[in-house]
Amino acid sequence: MSQTDAQLLAAAKAESLEIPPASRAFEAILLRYEKLIYYIARRYFKSYDDVLDASQEAALKIYKGLPLVNLPDGGNLKAWICTVIARTCLDTIRKQRIQTTELNDDVMQSNLPSAEDTVTANERVREILQAIHQLPEEYRMVIILRDMQGLSYEEVSNTLKINVGTVKSRLSRARAKLKQIIG
Repeated sequence: MSQTDAQLLAAAKAESLEIPPASRAFEAILLRYEKLIYYIARRYFKSYDDVLDASQEAALKIYKGLPLVNLPDGGNLKAWICTVIARTCLDTIRKQRIQTTELNDDVMQSNLPSAEDTVTANERVREILQAIHQLPEEYRMVIILRDMQGLSYEEVSNTLKINVGTVKSRLSRARAKLKQIIG
């Protein structure tokens, strides 16, 4: 019988007092949401190594944060996990920007799609993902959480700690910017 998120959270909190190895409840939470964690990280990074690093760091933050989480009745563990991974990715991006070095021509050319890639159906998907990467962070977050992860306006609002009206306006602006970028 499958446990609900609330039951898993309660069990993880109870087991957090135990000495490692990791609790069974945390393992169940991680198994339930590992694809979501990876999927969100994949939207932020092109490099497979960066995706794995961010996913692992987010999993660690989730493990450490579980005893401190207080979801209201009907609260959404999935939304909290989305928040953790999104913020972890943004923190990683900020750290990378600080350490940015000038790209040489070889690196720039290696990121260009090959001629074969331009004729495949996946080209449109790549174009959209690249456009999403060009959006300001506040717009990118709303697009990822609402359109790609399917969270409700209220869940996005709670995740980003902004009003529902702000979510809707940012989403509208983000979609308009995507249309401009994609053409």
